[in-house]
Amino acid sequence: MSSDNNEQPPRVQLGFSLPLHKCDDGVDDAPDTSSFDGQEHNNILGHTSPNWCDWDGGKIGGLPSWLNPRDLPDGPLCCRGPCSKNIEKKDGGTPLRFIAQLYCPADDVTNNPAAFHRSVYVFACPKCCSESSQLFQHKEVDDGNDGNEIPAALLSECVRVLRCQLPKKNDFYPINGDGEEDDQWEKHTSTFWSKANKDDQLNLCAVCGQKSKGKCPKQGKWFCGPHHQKECLRASKQYQKTNPNETMPQTYLPLICYESELVVEEEPDDVPSAADNNSGNSNDTNTMNSKSLFQSNDITDADVNLEQSDLNELTGNKSLAEAATGVTDPTTLAFYARMNIGGEENDVRDQCLRYSRWSSAQKQASDEDEGKEEEEEEGALWLSSDNRPDESFPPKCQHCGAERAFEFQILPQMIHYLLNDPDSSGDNNDATDNGRHVLTESERAVLLEAKAKIESGMELPEGFQEQHDLAVASARDALLGISRKGGDKSGTSEEEGAKDGLDWGTIAVYTCTASCGDSGKYLEEAAWVQPPLD
Repeated sequence: MSSDNNEQPPRVQLGFSLPLHKCDDGVDDAPDTSSFDGQEHNNILGHTSPNWCDWDGGKIGGLPSWLNPRDLPDGPLCCRGPCSKNIEKKDGGTPLRFIAQLYCPADDVTNNPAAFHRSVYVFACPKCCSESSQLFQHKEVDDGNDGNEIPAALLSECVRVLRCQLPKKNDFYPINGDGEEDDQWEKHTSTFWSKANKDDQLNLCAVCGQKSKGKCPKQGKWFCGPHHQKECLRASKQYQKTNPNETMPQTYLPLICYESELVVEEEPDDVPSAADNNSGNSNDTNTMNSKSLFQSNDITDADVNLEQSDLNELTGNKSLAEAATGVTDPTTLAFYARMNIGGEENDVRDQCLRYSRWSSAQKQASDEDEGKEEEEEEGALWLSSDNRPDESFPPKCQHCGAERAFEFQILPQMIHYLLNDPDSSGDNNDATDNGRHVLTESERAVLLEAKAKIESGMELPEGFQEQHDLAVASARDALLGISRKGGDKSGTSEEEGAKDGLDWGTIAVYTCTASCGDSGKYLEEAAWVQPPLD
């Protein structure tokens, strides 16, 4: 993502997963990001190329591509959430899994030349994030006292965010970044600095891509510790049973998510603001119709008058037991409607990331300068009214004391791309091939009219709310367009090569609005995890 001009109004950018296309011939002199056997793809992912003029967007899954390949964070990164509370080990909780990274310079918006190059990395706990719904209902017993619910803030500790930035002139990338020195340049790799500094820890772990602590003589690979060493050996033995004499691909490891490119585009114009979603208050039908979901002149009387038959038609044959919890929440309905905003012509339901850097902070500063009254802040598009941060979150930057503000959020759609092999499921971005149903204007009118009636407090017909729950449960997969549970993968987590489950409602990332730091260190930022609805 390119740096935005500070005077431009903040726009929401959507991130989409783009499958990798492998080259026919391997490239021996390029860093390997796709498999252990040296096979390369022709996408420039992360910082695998020193040609920073070509950097854009980011990457999903695989191993992290470090902006600063020399001064890496101490690893492995471990969970600080619920799974670590009763662990006495010094290394903390469960080792985290790399989820995604974004390239998002901030030198223009912060007047900080040290943020000319800037990348943000997100890691998630495979244990806590797969149990998040249950963890919110879990009761703990502390010294014989009454059980207390695990606080939402603790669950959010199961996700960790790192930010790294560099000035234009640095030790790792050429000044021009236009490819003139591509053939000779190696300073952007950890391998180069491992040799130059005689630091074996910069030979990255084969499982997590972080600092290693030693080389396994049996496997000939570097690892951050015995946990990943054993994991790789176990997976390799399983792979050799069915693929003798073949090199195990990196993606066969259960702890490594499938890799894809993250590309961005602007959200369609005239969409409802996040303030409507944050406030959870859309009783005014005129206000609701003024947004771009659909204009009032596009809705007939038959659309506006929500009848029981409309709900029955959407419900299909689902039973009450199949209805998901929280589907009568106006915030949830607004989330689903926002996902379907593009309609058939511009279907954006495959979005797996929403980016709107510091829009709330910029808006607040603008309003103060112009003497405007404070309005509802822009920010994350929440999945539910429950388990949202209070006014004390996010905390100020612990590194410089500046305010933090919302920068981007990871959506549940990303789970599909992390856990499902794109080579076995075809083009995941093709809605037509997947036979997915795009909601009509009438069907979206049913959802929003139901939303307005429920939150208005008016007396509802008998069975209305139950039927509405079923209608939304039936429409949910169509709204999101893909399965959130990794349903396409073959086998379960116990089977060889299968990925462990991940789950979340949304992950909102908040970063330092000063984008502090001029040393190239990896600084920790804040994230809030909202659990899934079911």
